[in-house]
Amino acid sequence: MIYTEEMEEVDISVDLIFDAQGPKFGDLFTICGYESPNFPPEGNFDFKSFDALQFSQVDDYFGVRTTSGVGDDVAVWLYPMVNGKVVDHHPGPFDGLRISYNVLRNPIERSQHFVFVIEQLSQKLAVKVKCKTATNDMRRLRQNIQVIADFWANQGIEVGSDAALEMDF
Repeated sequence: MIYTEEMEEVDISVDLIFDAQGPKFGDLFTICGYESPNFPPEGNFDFKSFDALQFSQVDDYFGVRTTSGVGDDVAVWLYPMVNGKVVDHHPGPFDGLRISYNVLRNPIERSQHFVFVIEQLSQKLAVKVKCKTATNDMRRLRQNIQVIADFWANQGIEVGSDAALEMDF
């Protein structure tokens, strides 16, 4: 294997850019499985249908929380975007969503859910998929995650372990 700096990357982010006007905050909030009492949905986005993705509101964003006690507290993050930048406290409409996963801080099997989230959202929403670290091909994305995990294993750090959680970047 030829070393590249990307092997040391621990965060993988995939941007889903809406083809037309995206959802407002109340629409996106329904990805949690219910409507926000303060921000009712306004548009034609059915994010309730994504309840299998297991998102909940975490601080100003949305995340898939872990319950196993292994790895990071939040495995997959979903950030709303405006003009290509992540925003918080923004009513929308959003022109994209950033889905992020930290390879180092989570056990390798958790990456399957990250890829599942991207597959589900990209197949059911009118979006373009953009990925800085990998590729739009989910098979290659999985391979890149494994390459990163293998790199850290060769450094003596198992992804999702206590030692991985203690690393500071």
